Amino acid sequence: MTESHEGARAAQGALAVALIALAVGLVGVAIPIMGLGAAPRQQATVAPLPTVAVNQAPTTRIITMEWEATLPSTQDRWLPQEIVVNQGDTIVLTLEVNDTDGAHTFTILAPTAPNGALQLTQINMSYTGQWMYHPPAESGPQFGIEVAGVPVGCDLMGQNVTCTSSTNLSAGTCSISGCTIAGGCSINGGPLGPCTGSWMLNKTQTEIAEIQTTLTLGPFTSPGIYRYFCTYHQEIGMIGWLVVQPNEAYVPPSSASSSNTSIMPNLLLSDAKVGITDLSANL
Repeated sequence: MTESHEGARAAQGALAVALIALAVGLVGVAIPIMGLGAAPRQQATVAPLPTVAVNQAPTTRIITMEWEATLPSTQDRWLPQEIVVNQGDTIVLTLEVNDTDGAHTFTILAPTAPNGALQLTQINMSYTGQWMYHPPAESGPQFGIEVAGVPVGCDLMGQNVTCTSSTNLSAGTCSISGCTIAGGCSINGGPLGPCTGSWMLNKTQTEIAEIQTTLTLGPFTSPGIYRYFCTYHQEIGMIGWLVVQPNEAYVPPSSASSSNTSIMPNLLLSDAKVGITDLSANL
């Protein structure tokens, strides 16, 4: 291929990524003005994938995902709200929650199984002593219920794993053998302990919380757009998108059907609760 053709391909790839980022960015702006009763599938429409594939060797990407109450929405959010990777990539994802009075989950159905099949990954980022709330549009306790035990309902790429918690602020880890959700709370620099909920503190007190875990997710075997969300707060916009770009350099395992390398679905998970158990029943 000539140098001019290579340059044109690179320019097309850069334009495709920019269009995806623009589409997702506009979605993120639109979400806060939606009514609380709007279902997740009514909150946003994501643009289809570009028809021009990238050509990059699959790699491992290091990503940190944080809970934030963003302005001007003042609502719970997973940030970033979009992750762009290539087909065949793997991500090492660190989840961090510094919400002193709210429990959250990171949930996604992603193409991590052979032949591009979807697998559930769900990490329950709760901790004994936190409070779990549901917005009015969600089923569950509207005014909060205190988390009484260790996290439950955790899965990693389709495999159910046992969740445990500790009072060590070093990052927890998730593997097929189980998950450790590390973290706790400190009030005015005191000893680390369970989170009690910042709304319970008086004006002279400050509370610092850090709850985190790290998991390896992938490789992502099929291009598409896949939604991640918090099962408790998806109705108020705690959602985001994993964009898996088609990649000419991806070579599927020999056990996978070669026909799947050409499939480029525009997959926006319209029903966020398919295959998801309401974790509030176990808290």
